[in-house]
Amino acid sequence: MAETRCRYVTSSSGVDDAGAICCWRSTWEDTDRCIWHTETTVPMAAYERDPPEPGERLDGANFRGATLSGASFLTGRSFVDADFTEAVLDGADLSAADLRRATFRDVDAHGTSFRAANLHDAVFVFADLRGADFRNARLYRAGLTDVRINLETAFGERSVYEAELERASADEDLWDRVDSAQWLYRELQRLYDENAFPERVHTYYLREMDFRRRQAWRVGRYLQAIKLAGSRWVMLYGTSPWRVVTTSLLLILVCAGLYPLTGGIQEVGADSAVTYQIDDPTDASSRVLVRAFFKSLYFSVITFATLGYGDIQPVGEWARAIAGVETLLGSLLMALLVFVLTRSVHY
Repeated sequence: MAETRCRYVTSSSGVDDAGAICCWRSTWEDTDRCIWHTETTVPMAAYERDPPEPGERLDGANFRGATLSGASFLTGRSFVDADFTEAVLDGADLSAADLRRATFRDVDAHGTSFRAANLHDAVFVFADLRGADFRNARLYRAGLTDVRINLETAFGERSVYEAELERASADEDLWDRVDSAQWLYRELQRLYDENAFPERVHTYYLREMDFRRRQAWRVGRYLQAIKLAGSRWVMLYGTSPWRVVTTSLLLILVCAGLYPLTGGIQEVGADSAVTYQIDDPTDASSRVLVRAFFKSLYFSVITFATLGYGDIQPVGEWARAIAGVETLLGSLLMALLVFVLTRSVHY
């Protein structure tokens, strides 16, 4: 009697670089399919007795309900459109595997390694991904719905697509990777938000914004790059009120140091007016310098806070110009502080 073959056909339609394939492996036991495509649950020992060769395509493999705890024979294999529904994968190694359009529904993937795996269009639903390793994994358009993660779930310091930008050979490839990187950073923010890890949401938001800033410099969008760089330094992309406060204090101190050197300030009293002006700081005594600075500091604070000049007025065109700029920037920075304080509640 001739040996029976599996003859399972996987079309892999819509998957780049993965054409149709017909399985020519021997059927398993009394089933009409091989151990990789049979609808019967296969024990792990059977898989280990007949492990796939490196690079072997097992597209459409059926692992429904299979127990593959700690399995290492899945590494680097092709499992396009495979079904891992209700499988136990805790501690398994699927690194560098091709898992495009694979289904992971109700899966226990605690501590599973998906490192450098291709998970484009893969679906994770009600999956336990605590401690899983997704570093350098390609997760563009992967559906991560109602999954469970923790702080040990690793997605890496930066997106794999960002690392590939320098090797992009055409504009189309470049923008595909840019879109993929931005999508992944936003998806990770959503995922960590759903699992109540606000610190990680903040981390991946900053990584997304840093990526956008670097990309703007890279493609010559200098206005956008300068805008993002300013947002980073002044308010950490709208998340750090302390940076706004620090910027405000720095502005107050710089202006306080400039007033005596650009015409000075004049304190108007009931009977007289005193002008605090320093033409040459090297010739002035320390007492005069300190007094002039503290008077200028007081004037700088009330000018920044737009409280009005009061009994102190700037003297000279340059001092008046600096006072006007400080008033404008003070109003903007205080508005920014309110905005950032409101936004930071989310993080």
